[in-house]
Amino acid sequence: MRPATRILIVDDEPNARTALSELLRDEGYEVASAGDGPTAQARLDEFHPDVVLTDAQVPAPVGAPAVVLMSVRPRPPGSAAPFVGKPIDIDQLLRTVEGALRHR
Repeated sequence: MRPATRILIVDDEPNARTALSELLRDEGYEVASAGDGPTAQARLDEFHPDVVLTDAQVPAPVGAPAVVLMSVRPRPPGSAAPFVGKPIDIDQLLRTVEGALRHR
């Protein structure tokens, strides 16, 4: 089990949010989720996540500590944020989250 680390999942697809939430909880993370930018901003302000996993199509909340982009498309041009392609490889996702935590 990993130490309690807070992760906010931002994805407009409910099934993706649910699956990622369950996976990350099973890994020992505290998880909150949002389906859009305004809800994500509110969750950021109340949940204080260590990492935000966000679909590249949904705006990441302003002031997020560490952001990991997820997308079925290639990495967005000009983005330096860690990136995980969809469909998500679980091992890659976990490595990317750990890397984002180390470098925040």
